Amino acid sequence: MCVGHKEAVPDIVKPASFKTQNFRRVVLENGIEFVLVSDAELDKAGAAIDVRVGSLSDPLDTPGLAHFCEHMLFYASAKYPEEDAYSKFVSEHGGHTNAYTSSEDTNYHFEVNWEALEDGLDRFAQFFISPLISADGVDREVNAVDSEHNKNLNTDAWRKIQLWRHVANPQHPINRFATGNLQTLLHTPKAEGRRPHEEVRKFYAGHYSSNIMKGAVMGRHSLDELEAMVRAKFQGIGNADLRVPEFTGDVVLPGQTAQIIRMVPEKEGHIIDMQWAIPPQQPLYRASPCGYLGHLLGHEGSGSILAHLKEQGWATSLSAGEGSGSFSARSFFNVRVTLTDEGFDHVQEIANIVFDYIRIVTAEGVTAERFQEYQDLAQLRFNFADKASPFQMVQALSSQLQEVPAEDVLLSLHHVPQEFDEGAVRAVLEGLAPWNLRVMWASKRFKGRTKEVEPWYSTDFSQEPVPNEWLSSWLKAVPNSAIHLPKPNPFISSAFGLIDVKDGEEDHPRIGHSSPLLTLWEKPSTRFETPKAIIYLHFACPEAYTSPVAAVLTRLYVKLLNDYLNETAYDAELAGLSYGLSNTQSGFLLSFYGYNHKLMELVHVVLKEIGDFAVRDDRFMIQKEAAAKQYANMRYDQPYQAALFEMKVLLEAQRWHTDEYEAVIGGLDPGDLAAFVRRLTCRCKVTGFATGNLDGHSVKSLAADVEAMLKNKWRAQPPFASQLYEKRVGKLQQGAAPLFSTPGRNGANENSAVVIAFQTGPDDLRRNALVSLLVQCTKREAFHTLRTVEQLGYMVWLSSWSVLTVRNVAFIIQSAAFSAEHLESRVDAFVGSAAALLEAMPQEEFASQVEELVKSKLEKPKKLLQLAAREWKEIDDNTLVFNRQSAEVAELKQLAKSDLTEFFQEAVHSPVSRRTLAVHVHGNPKQPLEQAAGVSDAESSHVSDGLTAAAPTGAVLGGAAEHGRTEPIMNGGSPADAPAVAQQQRRQIISDPWSFKRSLEMWPSPV
Repeated sequence: MCVGHKEAVPDIVKPASFKTQNFRRVVLENGIEFVLVSDAELDKAGAAIDVRVGSLSDPLDTPGLAHFCEHMLFYASAKYPEEDAYSKFVSEHGGHTNAYTSSEDTNYHFEVNWEALEDGLDRFAQFFISPLISADGVDREVNAVDSEHNKNLNTDAWRKIQLWRHVANPQHPINRFATGNLQTLLHTPKAEGRRPHEEVRKFYAGHYSSNIMKGAVMGRHSLDELEAMVRAKFQGIGNADLRVPEFTGDVVLPGQTAQIIRMVPEKEGHIIDMQWAIPPQQPLYRASPCGYLGHLLGHEGSGSILAHLKEQGWATSLSAGEGSGSFSARSFFNVRVTLTDEGFDHVQEIANIVFDYIRIVTAEGVTAERFQEYQDLAQLRFNFADKASPFQMVQALSSQLQEVPAEDVLLSLHHVPQEFDEGAVRAVLEGLAPWNLRVMWASKRFKGRTKEVEPWYSTDFSQEPVPNEWLSSWLKAVPNSAIHLPKPNPFISSAFGLIDVKDGEEDHPRIGHSSPLLTLWEKPSTRFETPKAIIYLHFACPEAYTSPVAAVLTRLYVKLLNDYLNETAYDAELAGLSYGLSNTQSGFLLSFYGYNHKLMELVHVVLKEIGDFAVRDDRFMIQKEAAAKQYANMRYDQPYQAALFEMKVLLEAQRWHTDEYEAVIGGLDPGDLAAFVRRLTCRCKVTGFATGNLDGHSVKSLAADVEAMLKNKWRAQPPFASQLYEKRVGKLQQGAAPLFSTPGRNGANENSAVVIAFQTGPDDLRRNALVSLLVQCTKREAFHTLRTVEQLGYMVWLSSWSVLTVRNVAFIIQSAAFSAEHLESRVDAFVGSAAALLEAMPQEEFASQVEELVKSKLEKPKKLLQLAAREWKEIDDNTLVFNRQSAEVAELKQLAKSDLTEFFQEAVHSPVSRRTLAVHVHGNPKQPLEQAAGVSDAESSHVSDGLTAAAPTGAVLGGAAEHGRTEPIMNGGSPADAPAVAQQQRRQIISDPWSFKRSLEMWPSPV
């Protein structure tokens, strides 16, 4: 390889839709290969480095060290010795950062406003040039790794991953524990006379080298400018000329196949995972044999495995393809089936059907003609792929560059096969044999019947050979007329022209059809130059949410519709069309997306099914069973998720509790649903929005179809004005500070959580701007204090959070180390100290914060879906501020620092004027928790870095990224001088949520 130059390699193949993006491959003198992406339309820029080392390289005596090293590289560097300098810079420039550790890779990536890219690269590159790994930082950050592990202990996905590792070859590194915890990373090394920070340094020195790194950088700059930055910033990374680690020895030994592993999950339900070890697949990426076989075995249309299992009443879902546990030396092919209660008793027959289908594929399915349709569908998706954000793009490019040549990196990321290789397909099929199968069968029915315990997650399991009679039946070729290969797909589009419309940012939705039954907004758009369209239809039915019984019946109605439509809709999905159907608090939402050429055909199919709906008793019972399990499984949500849900129940005027759903669903029968649907559909008003590559004729046709269904099938009348759903939210009393405290519903979960909301009021442009700016200016300080210094837990957020259309400033914390009371006391302390932090903020910093927030708010949507969702929210909320981003920016630019400090004082700091509500969810710790009321001055003086998942503004918060740190939230500020919160002495304790809700005045609903 000729390093240090632009190489004469084939051009990077890109989708036709990436017109503004230009790509270049460069290799530095130290061996790092980069893909550069220039896009003049970008508002953000990003970069990533992927290091070819992961958890399989952990030392035997220090499980989780690769993951811990990933955490520690964020702390500081010789060039930027102040801890948190990198994270602080990223946050202050409208960005976020993340990292993850997998079996063979560690990936670091970030995104900032595009003008800040060069300075961001300088800080980022220092991770790999001269990181400072201090003993103090290691002793603190290990608590975050431990908290991350504790968060995962009751999550079935993590338990299953570790159990697969546990039952693998005990001499192979895949058999080890990958995440790490306090015991493996701190206590054991110290007990053995080893110094934990020296272990991290040694791992870094022995496994990080430029020659096993791949990178990606994306920005608005030209390719020449990006290349100059990359060469200047990353050439200093040292080249130790390391060999890429190889992991010899097989993962699965001969005696470990033809096994059944029965495990006891945390959640209700029954799942079988059929797994076969097969030859490494990465070298075959151009032929994608596993992708093709997954397409056939995982098909859900007529004649598929799933369609047949559903007819038998044995399963509700199925997926197939190469498993996520694959790595360079071994791949796995998986078939996962979610079973019904009846299906639990027919696992042998279910596997029979899978093997029958494998035999059909072997005999009839490995043909160039059938592969061509699979390839054409993939190529179609590739040609019109939506752009990804720089944050997503650089991460994906850098990791994929470890696997394939640069010219194929985008094709590989989009799973586009380039050639038919019959031999490769048949080689995988040969591996899908009964004798090579391992089955992981998860069900709570095995509780008390297992013999072993996995040591890291305490998962109960048993392992035993597949019974001989099962193996014999699986080996027999028995014709099954109910299953067959997929038929030609009728939804494949062939016309991709654009309508004659040129729309810009100033163009907004307008009402195209209005009647008592339907208001349809429209906005023809070719702004993203894609032959796609999106349609939203919300069916507002007053009967849908009148009681917990009505809410459950509406859910069952929607689940049955989805069930009936699945076989047809699956073909549409493969062809780039999709629909969504979900129940809401006022009815149900129907949406469509995809190529406009065939989109209306899908609309007709779905509307016909809705109009002709009839209850099938057998399918009702299966969907009722599935819904009951979903309600029961909510008790296994993370405690912070439970706290957020309880907060919504307390504040929303009309919100039932899942406990009520659980109480009523058992008594419902098919007749109840049939009678309910007649009531549900007799009064309805549809509000819709159609946008994208749809002309006026298509929109008129859509309106006519919806009206016809409502009038002719439902015979619906419009609701009375008094029946219309109102988005009402309780108005918290000033100075009251009520508390709702509840034990966690999962007794096995040690974590406690708090959500503390400071209610700021309903939608108002100036107030929204103040909330966003307050979070922007304080989030890093809060994160640094509560997460990094005080080590309250891995999951710490400060965010702007909405309950319907009412805004809040919210703290969300989850911890296995501290009680909920202690967590809230530390939030109180931070709030008490934050006023001084804001007052002391220099005017230049305030102006900079405003400027970066303005850039973030004015960031342009990158795809039709993103813009359409934004516009639909305005319609659905009835706020109709279609220029919200520019309007809030105008308000931001008028704000003075005094406006911010006054708002903080009134809305958050003052116990007299603020409107606040706290929810505590108490875990069930195995040992007493620390209850310290404060942090000493000495502890407060420490400054360090930490990252976690940032909560998306105005959205339900998701979990922190696994195996890694994510976006910075806050930084700095000692709570030692925080004043006590006086209102604690007269706090209202909520014992009856419904009485509390009835006592509240309501904020006005949007009009």
